[in-house]
Amino acid sequence: MKTPSIGSLRRAGLIALTALLIGGCQTFLPYTDGSRLPTPVEVADGSSERTDLNTRVYDTAVDWVERLFYKRDFGGVDWRAEAAERRDDAIARPTETGFYEALNGTLNLLGDRHTRATRPSLNLERRRRRLEPTPNMGFGTRFVEGQLIVTSIRKDGPADRAGVRLGWRVEQLNGEPATRSSRLRTDLDAQVVLFVDNADAEHELTIPSTPLPPLLGETERRADGVLVISFDYFAPATRRWFDEQMAAALADPPRGIVIDLRDNSGGVVGDVGRALAHFFPERTPYAIIENRFLPRSPLRTRPPRDVWTGPAAVVIGDGSASGAEVFAATFQETARGPVVGVKSTGAVIASRRLNLPDGGEISIGLRGFRSGAGNLLEGVGVAPDREVRFQADDLRQGRDAMIETAAEMVLAASAPDGADLGGDLEGALPR
Repeated sequence: MKTPSIGSLRRAGLIALTALLIGGCQTFLPYTDGSRLPTPVEVADGSSERTDLNTRVYDTAVDWVERLFYKRDFGGVDWRAEAAERRDDAIARPTETGFYEALNGTLNLLGDRHTRATRPSLNLERRRRRLEPTPNMGFGTRFVEGQLIVTSIRKDGPADRAGVRLGWRVEQLNGEPATRSSRLRTDLDAQVVLFVDNADAEHELTIPSTPLPPLLGETERRADGVLVISFDYFAPATRRWFDEQMAAALADPPRGIVIDLRDNSGGVVGDVGRALAHFFPERTPYAIIENRFLPRSPLRTRPPRDVWTGPAAVVIGDGSASGAEVFAATFQETARGPVVGVKSTGAVIASRRLNLPDGGEISIGLRGFRSGAGNLLEGVGVAPDREVRFQADDLRQGRDAMIETAAEMVLAASAPDGADLGGDLEGALPR
């Protein structure tokens, strides 16, 4: 047996020490449990209890950032001094909303989009939407050319039953002009929405705010034989759902597959790898996490028993972030299939979420992150192989140009009769 060198022993010791440090963190850092709802601490506005709670939360957040933030120079910021200078103003804020505005003002000094705090009430609302049925009208919108356009409708949801159609423009919500920040009235059982259809006719509809279960994702097998799979987060539940969709696709093969990640904000990196594995018969690098103590090594996919080797494409948008960008970059770097849409967010740092003492949450950037080929994605994003933007006229006609283009490209990579599902994947990429 070969005797280990001094260098290898030192590396082994360093890895063991790092494992202990990481393991130790688990004992005192309250990492977020995505399967449970937080319990917000309620105190009266302007009370001494409010001040005491603000103090605990602010000091906890500042301390965790100092210990965990991935940039040891804090991006050139004197973190302790800057946080101390803003402390009195933050803890004196009389409301939860005002306090979190001040806390995030301090965190923003770091210049890192991954390091931010979420106030307890909003944290509960967001987590509940992922875990429980919540009031929803069942349609989604995007701002296109200054207009708020309906771009998705949940099948058999309240909006679908009320007769809402893709491409309609949203003018008002409960008598107020519709904006990006418009929210449902929780004191109402139904919302009054004024739409304008494709012929400029107005439709004022009363749509129930019906509790709908969390939507893991949606699939559509188009008339041309292309399967479109859409989902907005990488997590164990969505990954299991995705596994089921891919198994169904292998049992009844489509002409090609389009993965729609335009609203996907990322999620768990391991689940990104599990989803990617369905498209690569060999173990494939998809991410490199840059640790301070360990040597850089890529994370690789682990192919399941059956892999889709047919044509595939990915659609991204300016809402695609983190894990969605890693997914798209892997397709692009390996020439597995074309990436269509618009440039992604460029927000790709390994981060962790921790519970704050009041039921809020803080996300902290912990490690640098690169694509499987070693490319930096943070602040850069993924540029599509073919840029396609939403057009208001297209949407008014019920046409999604991004999906249409991606479908055309995967069809071009398959045989005319759909028999050759392997196709010429590289041939689908624009030159």
